[in-house]
Amino acid sequence: MIMQVPKRHLPVVGLLGLVVIAAAGGTVFYYQFLTPHQSSCGAPSHRLVFMTAKIQEVGGFNVYNIAFLNQTSLPGFNATNGPGLGGVSFKDYKPSSSDNKTINLNVGDEVTFYIRSVNASDSRQVSSSHGLQISGPTTPSIVNGNLPAAGATIPFGTWFSVTIRFDAAGAYIYFCTVVCSAQHGSMNGNIQVSCGTSV
Repeated sequence: MIMQVPKRHLPVVGLLGLVVIAAAGGTVFYYQFLTPHQSSCGAPSHRLVFMTAKIQEVGGFNVYNIAFLNQTSLPGFNATNGPGLGGVSFKDYKPSSSDNKTINLNVGDEVTFYIRSVNASDSRQVSSSHGLQISGPTTPSIVNGNLPAAGATIPFGTWFSVTIRFDAAGAYIYFCTVVCSAQHGSMNGNIQVSCGTSV
């Protein structure tokens, strides 16, 4: 029978191991708690979204133009004629989505929606108005105007406007709140809010 003599490590090896563990832990602490994290997605934009609302059977919501507002004041607006764009500084842009229903935004962007409620003159239409509501991971901040309250509508032939700021990333949905046809439940569109979206 052979007896082995236990090996003894010098205390330096144990101390060296502790130093390595402390250095790794200190690095994690430094990067997690002491270095600044990106807190914004760049300078927010103010976007103008122009859309129509018809029953889903003939198109539903249709985004037909989007622009960056290049001034601090909003265009004039009234429910009969819509936005007054004369003398307003804005720049149209082509949205990255081609479905005419998806709106891409950066976190912090403000969006002024201009919606014209349209009579489709279609036998499948069962109302005389549309509505609008937005749902998502958080409640967006209303900056100017109001979303139609429960039961409030946007009568056919009129315009509606509201300015909303999206402070949190995520997938939002906008939808009609008035039963306007058999496919009413499909009358909606998407708002994608992320960091670094250009259009």
